[in-house]
Amino acid sequence: MLPLQLLRQQMDAVLSQVETGTLKIDSILSLSDLDEASSVLYACKLIEVVPGIGKVKARHLLAKMNVSETEQTGNLTLDQRNKLVQLIATEVIAS
Repeated sequence: MLPLQLLRQQMDAVLSQVETGTLKIDSILSLSDLDEASSVLYACKLIEVVPGIGKVKARHLLAKMNVSETEQTGNLTLDQRNKLVQLIATEVIAS
């Protein structure tokens, strides 16, 4: 287990990379075994930083799947994560 400060830095780095587009959310969510920093991120926070999504759409997508806003990505099943990737791709294309 990583020290808390290091874990937070890694979580911020993941969010920043997703926000700038250097790391695609599908490459995070499609992994069957997430790294520690990605697995403890709230799914809502991870989705809302995707370019073209934002807070409202992120919450709407999670509600569509009956997933809590406070659910950590590591607690989602692989099927749920794959479905999220599909929904996010659809939303980004529609934007």
